[in-house]
Amino acid sequence: MASRRPRKTGPSPAQILEDVKKGVISSLYYFFGEEDFVRDQLLFTLTDIVVEPASRVFNLDTYTADDMEISQAISQILTFPMIAQRRLVIIKHADRLPDSATRELLPVIESPPETTVLVITANKPDGRKKLFSELRKRATAVEFRTPYDNEIPAWIQTRVKTLGRQIEPKAAHQLQMSVGSNLRELNTEIEKLFIATTADTITHQHVVEVIDNTRGVTIFELADALGHRRLGRAQTLIDRLREQGEHPVGMVALLVRHFTILRRARWIGAQRLSGQEVASRLKVPSFFAKNYLEQARNFDEQALWAAYNALLDADNRLKSSSGPPYQILADLAYRLCTPLP
Repeated sequence: MASRRPRKTGPSPAQILEDVKKGVISSLYYFFGEEDFVRDQLLFTLTDIVVEPASRVFNLDTYTADDMEISQAISQILTFPMIAQRRLVIIKHADRLPDSATRELLPVIESPPETTVLVITANKPDGRKKLFSELRKRATAVEFRTPYDNEIPAWIQTRVKTLGRQIEPKAAHQLQMSVGSNLRELNTEIEKLFIATTADTITHQHVVEVIDNTRGVTIFELADALGHRRLGRAQTLIDRLREQGEHPVGMVALLVRHFTILRRARWIGAQRLSGQEVASRLKVPSFFAKNYLEQARNFDEQALWAAYNALLDADNRLKSSSGPPYQILADLAYRLCTPLP
C-alpha cells in the first residue's frame, strides 16, 4: 500500500451532501479524485435538487472533456435558466481538456454567473496548471479519494444504514473480503443482499450464502491461503482464479502488498500491543489484525525476504512472458508455502 496521504482540510463529500439537501448550494463546485462512486452519488443528488425534472431538458447540460466543444459549454454556462431559478452545467474529466480549452474556461471560473451551478470534475488533475489551482481557490472543492482498507467496513455499514437496514460488523468485514475495496462493486453486492434477504439486519451468514456462493473466489482468499502456507488450497484457488479470468500481474501486485503487511505484522507482533493498536499500525480493520499476526508467525525474517524475492521473480517472468502465466503463479505458490531448507 502507498504511504498514507495527509488529510485535506476542505469539506468532505458527506458535508457537501448535507448542505445540498438543506438547500445550501454553491455556484461553482470542483470535484476531484479517483473515487467515482461517491462522486456520482453526490452529482445525482445535486442534479435532483438543483433542476426540477420538468425543466431538465432546458436547464441541465452535461459535457465530457473528450467530446465537447468548449465554446458551446461556456455559452450554456452564461445562458439564463428557462422557467427556473438556476441551470446546472457539468463538465466531466476536465483533466483531459486541452490547454486551449482551459484558457477559455478560466474567465468563467474567475467570475461564475449566479444563475448557473457549474460542476467541474477531474480524476487526476495537475495542480500546477492554472485551471486547477484557481478551482481550488475559488470553487467549493471536494476531494473524492479512494478509502483506505481499514475504512471500508465502516463505509459498508453507513451505506447499508443509508439504504434502510443494518449489517453486522462481521458481515461487513466478510463482504470486504469477498468483494474488495471498490465502492461501486461493493454497492452492487449490497443491492444483491437487499434483494436476496428481507431481514432488517444482514448477517455474516447472509453474505456467505448470497455473495460468496455467487461471486467466485477472490485474490484475498489466495493471499490468506499463502499467508497460512496452505499449498493445496492455494493451488486450487489459482485454478479457480484462472477460470474467472483474473489478471496474473495484478494478482502478484496484491500479494506483494499482503506480504508487506505480514512483514510489518511480524515486527509489531513482538511489541505486546492491543488488537486495536495493532490494527491501527497495520492500517487494516481490527477484525483482520489477528489473522495477519497469525500468518506472520509462519515466516521468520529470512523467509519473508525469500517471499519478496519469489514475488519479484514471478512479476519479472510474467512481464517478460517467460512461461505460461498460471504456471508461474503455481511455482510462486510452491515457493511461498514451502519452508526454506
